[in-house]
Amino acid sequence: MSIPTAEYPYIRVTIDTRGLQPTATRAFGNVAIIGSTGGFGTATAQTPVMVGSESEARRLFATTDDSGAIANKGASAGPLYHSLRDLLQQEPGPSRVYAVATKDVDGKPDYAGALATVATAPVQFVCLARETDPAALADLKTHVEDASGDGGRRIGVAMVNPDLPVPNGKTIAQAAETAYAGLKNSEGRMVLAAARVSTTSGKPDVDVAASVMAAMAGYQPHISVLMKQVRGVSIPLARQFTGTEVQQLAEVAMMPLLDPDLIAGEGIFIGSGRSYNPADPSRLYVDVVRVLDDIEYRLKAGLIGVIGNVRIDRLGMQGLSGRIDAILGPLQTARVIDGYTVDIPLLPILQTEEANRSPGSAQTLSNARTSRVVEVLLTVTYAGSVHFLDINLALKA
Repeated sequence: MSIPTAEYPYIRVTIDTRGLQPTATRAFGNVAIIGSTGGFGTATAQTPVMVGSESEARRLFATTDDSGAIANKGASAGPLYHSLRDLLQQEPGPSRVYAVATKDVDGKPDYAGALATVATAPVQFVCLARETDPAALADLKTHVEDASGDGGRRIGVAMVNPDLPVPNGKTIAQAAETAYAGLKNSEGRMVLAAARVSTTSGKPDVDVAASVMAAMAGYQPHISVLMKQVRGVSIPLARQFTGTEVQQLAEVAMMPLLDPDLIAGEGIFIGSGRSYNPADPSRLYVDVVRVLDDIEYRLKAGLIGVIGNVRIDRLGMQGLSGRIDAILGPLQTARVIDGYTVDIPLLPILQTEEANRSPGSAQTLSNARTSRVVEVLLTVTYAGSVHFLDINLALKA
């Protein structure tokens, strides 16, 4: 016969740390910028690098003299460096900046090839440095759609040509709509910013897209981008949009920049919170798209431990419901969402005694256990920020 284990050392403790595994979290302010270096700098083309300061951008994407300044009176730098300089001025700004220098193909930047290198990068915004050509920006739209479809949800930010010709009888909004209509995305994954900044040789002096992208990335997903300041951008008074033009641009879902009289001091602010997405009104606002992406990631990361471990029984489904509460409850407490409901159709069936289940309910449970698929119906109530106040003022004698 077998001899029982000796009593000594009397107490054995086995430590299991599996319950201490952290839940993956999604950054909300990481950006990527793609552009030409003009042949300057030390960076390797088609290779993403993280940039944390203007001095790093100068070293990587410009040619400097012995003092560390850009050589040839600032002429030894291409679009990527200048856009990074604009981007890094934003406060609050992005939490992480990836920059990719393009290769030149037939004298033009290979945007598609450079964008492919950040397809799996943990970024939420992408733009092309100082690019205003709709044909080139089509590569950005394709990248955003493909990467988002593969699970790397992100938003592309583009800019309208500051010198965009406006035909007689047309408005700036109509001209821009005609030129950039191909960039529309039904899921709200493109933002089209507009500002008539000064230009030199047909190129904008300030990268509006990079500046707006960095400004948006500095705020949490549920914060509306409307009336948020964009630093480092200046617009000559004669080239600023009129109130009518701001309204018209917003109505075609573009994002105009303006210097509002109602805000003390000088400054350029985002005049609309809309993504370039007229096709789907439910995703018209940038913060809605960002919040949906954030909640989707939180649910996936928080529930991955369910897969292969939680059983399709009463206790398992109650535990699943509790996990979802643990994910969404803090968002409700923080006022990111106004409320939510969780409905697991299998749970009422499992809470009913087996003898009392209807044939249909029994078959539904059997199908779920056979296919090992559990359906969860989740409703989230989102309370967006005020974008317009309609005040009726009545005077009485």
